[in-house]
Amino acid sequence: MIRFDGAEVKIHSPRQATHLGIETVYQDLALCDNLDVVANMFLGRETVSPPRALRRLSELEMERHALEVLRRLNVTTIRSVRAPVSSLSGGQRQSVAISRAVMGNSKIVLLDEPTAALGGAQTHQVLELIKRLRQQGWAWC
Repeated sequence: MIRFDGAEVKIHSPRQATHLGIETVYQDLALCDNLDVVANMFLGRETVSPPRALRRLSELEMERHALEVLRRLNVTTIRSVRAPVSSLSGGQRQSVAISRAVMGNSKIVLLDEPTAALGGAQTHQVLELIKRLRQQGWAWC
């Protein structure tokens, strides 16, 4: 049994964890190289569902939201959110994956070896991002 947010919960799937506010950034990052930064950040989240409505987000809304999340996290190494992920460095890709994880209702983000296979400069970049996230109140494991 797991206690989360003061209640006992059973988590049987990643979707259930996400619904609770638990996000995971996997070691392989689960990004699509053929899509741009915006598309990757919204992959699987193309709709917004307030209690009584379900609507598709526009490309412009998604771009604005992606830019806002990256700005809030002080990710400055990505020149364009319309750049294909295949053109990004390992550190930039990790920044996209982490930004995607904190975009929704996340309360905890689990990072699976966030600096694996990164060089020194990229490792520093990712660790600085994690430090900023801690300062903004996210719990990290």
